[in-house]
Formats: sequence, C-alpha cells, structure tokens
Amino acid sequence: RLPASAEFLLVRDHVFERLAPSTTPQPMLAVVARPVASLPAAPLVVLVLAGVGDPGNLGTLVRAADAVAADAVVVVGGADPWGPKAVRASAGSVLRVPIVQYDQLNDAVDALREADVTVVGTDVTGGEPFDQGVLDRPVAIVMGSEPHGLDRDVDLDAWAHIAMPGRAESLNVAMAGTLLLYEASRS
Repeated sequence: RLPASAEFLLVRDHVFERLAPSTTPQPMLAVVARPVASLPAAPLVVLVLAGVGDPGNLGTLVRAADAVAADAVVVVGGADPWGPKAVRASAGSVLRVPIVQYDQLNDAVDALREADVTVVGTDVTGGEPFDQGVLDRPVAIVMGSEPHGLDRDVDLDAWAHIAMPGRAESLNVAMAGTLLLYEASRS
C-alpha cells in the first residue's frame, strides 16, 4: 500500500533494537509525517479527549473510535497522540481516524457546536444515564483526565454517566470511552 517513493532499510537486529522506542518492538518501524486533520463538515460521532495523560489509554480510545467508525478524535492537552506508546496502542488507528488537536477545550466545543453536534460531557456520578438517549447522534463525547475527570464548570450541552452498581469507584477512561462510543454508534 505504500507508494513506490517510500524508502526501505533493512537493519541488523541489534541496530533495530536501539532504534525502536519500546522494549518489545514490532518487527517494523516507520518514519512518517504527522497527518494534519480538521473536523469533518457534518460529523455524527466525535470523541473528545481533554487532558487524557496516559498514551496507552489515548491510543486505545483512538482504536475504539476507529472500531465504531467515529468521524474524528479531538485531543486537547494530555498525551501526544503521535507518541510511540499511543501509536502502538492504537494498532494503526491513528492513521485511519482524523486526529484533530486543539489547545483549549472551549475552542473545540465551539467548533463542534458550529458543526451542529451535541457536546456531552462525562462524569462518574452526574448527568443522564449513558444508555437513555443522551448520546443520540450527532454527538461529541467529552472525556476528561484519568485522575481528575472533566471539570463540571465546562459549558457543555449535556452530561452522561455510566451506572456502576458494584464497588468500583470508576472505570478506566479507555473502558468507559469504549462503552460510550458503542452506545453512540448504536443510537
């Protein structure tokens, strides 16, 4: 699938291991330009990651967005979506899903509203149950950082939560985001 202009280099194992950014690298490395993306004109499902700091969680969420055919993933602060751990966790999905970056969450929310998308924040305890219509499309699901969640002072259209009748305090952000994305894709 690569163009004929792509340059390939074969290197010895010990050289490859020094070039690879992880201790158990895949058998191939690539150096490519970062794709630049913008929000699609009429998105149906967008995932917004505001301050998600763990690159593994970020990559897993990009992969989940790809699995449900989300239109874009918006990243505001947090981990670099193009860092080696995030790219690896995405299993190539960063190359299939538009990754749109903003410096400020308010700017991302404004752009989504201009695209006629309902912007729904997530909270561990408050808001509507996620499976009761709050994620009807077109929707942008906004997830906050792992340790702090999303600031409730952010001006969003609605809030959603995942009921947890068990004793767990919360779900991992990647697990919660996956559940929410699947619900949004069904609605």
